[in-house]
Amino acid sequence: MLKKTNLHVGDSAPDFVIADVNGDEFNLAEFKGKKSLVLVFLRYLGCTLCQIILQQFKNSYSEFYTKNAEVAIIIQSPASTIQESGDVNVFPFRLIPDPKELIYRQYGVGSGNLLMIPQSILKAFIYSIKGYRSGKQEGNTWQLPGDFVIDKEGIIRFVYIGKNMGDNLPPGKLLSYIGTE
Repeated sequence: MLKKTNLHVGDSAPDFVIADVNGDEFNLAEFKGKKSLVLVFLRYLGCTLCQIILQQFKNSYSEFYTKNAEVAIIIQSPASTIQESGDVNVFPFRLIPDPKELIYRQYGVGSGNLLMIPQSILKAFIYSIKGYRSGKQEGNTWQLPGDFVIDKEGIIRFVYIGKNMGDNLPPGKLLSYIGTE
């Protein structure tokens, strides 16, 4: 199973064009020369751990905006699931459904294995106590998360591939890798 990306700090970010949850075209090249971009790879909308990350980015989005950065969250759920959930307009950032995992593969955000289950279960249990509930499982159960910071010139400034299903970095950590240019 793929665990590590071949992309590194200093590499040009691979371009892609895909429809966001609203059906609008999302093209990585549209940000070049204009804004930094934070790409966050999650599992699927029903994932308790992913719901926490989505909420954290929602709560901190204004900080990214202040730094002239856009956030795009890649998720395995199809657009129809997200639309049915009523979450389409809840998030201020771009939500990108990728049920065929094309961008996951392009960025080398792969799968984990059985060894990551204990850490993931503990995190999910803690969040379920706080009221978050698991929903429909869509996509690769073993999908690892990933975080990429891309500068205005399209150069990768930070790469992180999680060690378990809930191992995304918090928004504040990613903010620290965004330049103030």
